[in-house]
Amino acid sequence: MAEFEQTLEEWASQLGVEVEHFQSNHEGKLLEFVHSSRDRASAYLVNPGGLVRVGESLRHTLKDAKKPCVEVHLENAELVQRSIFAPSVLTIFSGLGRSSYVGAMTALVLALDDVDFLHPEGTGPLNRAHGAPRSLYT
Repeated sequence: MAEFEQTLEEWASQLGVEVEHFQSNHEGKLLEFVHSSRDRASAYLVNPGGLVRVGESLRHTLKDAKKPCVEVHLENAELVQRSIFAPSVLTIFSGLGRSSYVGAMTALVLALDDVDFLHPEGTGPLNRAHGAPRSLYT
């Protein structure tokens, strides 16, 4: 895990952003982390793991944080059934192993820099600075 986190930090550095890692098998700790980090976070990458079909409290906490969120999975097999997070996240990166995280992070950083898409100062009709997918608001 340390090697993987180092890879993400190196990639984040190339993109000009910082990554804060947090992992827990306890849903309550995940909720506490999102609550405590939302003032300093610009966005979230989340792998809900076993909560992919039952983690309503995590899904709502991420949605309430009003930050862009991307769901990430190492393998497509993790998405055999529909994820309950799908309606609340911007997109899902899956099936590329650890590269799923690199792809998700890269796409998210580019989207945050795009004034017409996720940038907090964007005013265009497609802007999603509030982090919510367009489909929830049309």
